[in-house]
Amino acid sequence: MSRKIGIALLIVAIMQFLAPMLPAIGIGEPIGARGDVAVRPPELPPGPFFSIWGLIFLSYLVFALSSLWKPGYLEHRLATPLLFAGVGNVIWMISAQSLANQYVDLVLLVPILGFSWLSARRLHRMGGFDGTLARLNSCLLTGLFSGWITAALSISLAATWREAAGLAPSDHVWISLWIALLCAGLLAWLFASRISASLFYFAALGWGIAGIAVNNWYLTDTHWLSAAAALFGLYIIWRRLRYGARPAFE
Repeated sequence: MSRKIGIALLIVAIMQFLAPMLPAIGIGEPIGARGDVAVRPPELPPGPFFSIWGLIFLSYLVFALSSLWKPGYLEHRLATPLLFAGVGNVIWMISAQSLANQYVDLVLLVPILGFSWLSARRLHRMGGFDGTLARLNSCLLTGLFSGWITAALSISLAATWREAAGLAPSDHVWISLWIALLCAGLLAWLFASRISASLFYFAALGWGIAGIAVNNWYLTDTHWLSAAAALFGLYIIWRRLRYGARPAFE
């Protein structure tokens, strides 16, 4: 791995912390403000659930510093896909804050998911956790990043469908909810069967679905939707723990 990639990783790591602060200086609007509306959509978790980004950004920063300080085979294999995933994430945050266009948001999330999954796949092929702190941080980063982007893309798909159909957040809420949940379930199956055995992935995805359940129980007051989200999330977690993961091409 070249030193230039290590420097680029560090720059992107810092930019991920700075991008959400741009609205404070008048550039764009906070992403959370888009959900601060009188009628909330059924698939949007409350603001506190997005705090998982702080852990992802921190582990990304640790990986970037490790890539500069003592790069090895681990950093060499993961640096490029994580760099592109991070760059895409910065672009997505700036776009979401400035444009607030659902179609653009959805399109930008696809390559982020692809590169984060590629990093998780490479780490899985290397054996995953080996007892070292560097591997632990990499497992945390690739798993949480991949899982939370899965949740974000699922949520964005439901919102994009609603906008394309010209519907309000309170229209056909069951359809919006199941678009998000079924997308999350399908992607979870693909991840476990084709990408990685990471449990951090399911922790992040489960956290996102828990946010959907909390949103519908406390904020939209649609308890049946909350129960459906909770049961579906528990089923995804149970299936992963019960049957494990069998990534292809071992």
